[in-house]
Amino acid sequence: MMHSENEIIHGIAEIMPMAPQLFLDYDGTLVPIIKHPEINQADSDLLKLIATLDCRLETYIVTGREVKDIVEFLGDYNIIGLHGSVFHISGETIVIPKFNMYTDLFKRIYTENLYLEKRFPGLKMYNKTGGVMFHLGNIRSSQYFSLIHKIANFLACRYKLDLYCGIDIMELRIPHVNKGNAIRSTRNRNRPAIIIGDDNTDEDSFIANPDAITIKVGEEETHARFSIYYESVRPLLWKLIKIL
Repeated sequence: MMHSENEIIHGIAEIMPMAPQLFLDYDGTLVPIIKHPEINQADSDLLKLIATLDCRLETYIVTGREVKDIVEFLGDYNIIGLHGSVFHISGETIVIPKFNMYTDLFKRIYTENLYLEKRFPGLKMYNKTGGVMFHLGNIRSSQYFSLIHKIANFLACRYKLDLYCGIDIMELRIPHVNKGNAIRSTRNRNRPAIIIGDDNTDEDSFIANPDAITIKVGEEETHARFSIYYESVRPLLWKLIKIL
């Protein structure tokens, strides 16, 4: 069931006196999903929106991207990067234990398997420092999808990593790290939270924070309290600013 912006704003208005924290996904939530994620720059409207929100609310961008990508695309805000492996808060960056060990491992996996881009035309691989991503947005062959999934699953098992499959991507990730745990560890438990996201990784956020106002972007089944279309996200956030 999809909800109107006004329905959600009504729910948010009830918690505004308690100074909620705001957690926003980036790709698929603030900007559209595109075939070349490395150029998914924020436009002027989004830059103004986030700057305004950050002045009024304690705001976090929670993303599977590296922190440096969000700083480049959006600006230097509070950022939880690589699904919760890296925390860039108030200008200071900290990483989870054993992060450097995993960055070395992911660099090796990326280097040793980069040949797959030639084997599967359309595949693009990314070393995300804290993960290796297989981007499938430009692949047209279902057989290629299946083979790449088998390879990624083999690598995950071999190196005891988590394998995440999302919209046009497969990603090898640090085990037991997810957005839900990251948000819970960041939250002030005496304050409510608003969490907005579109992907399966955001379901972890919704499940781990059942007391929050959780908003799913898209029509898929969800654990979130509300669901809206992508096109409604920015209008919703502008309406949120008006009630601050």
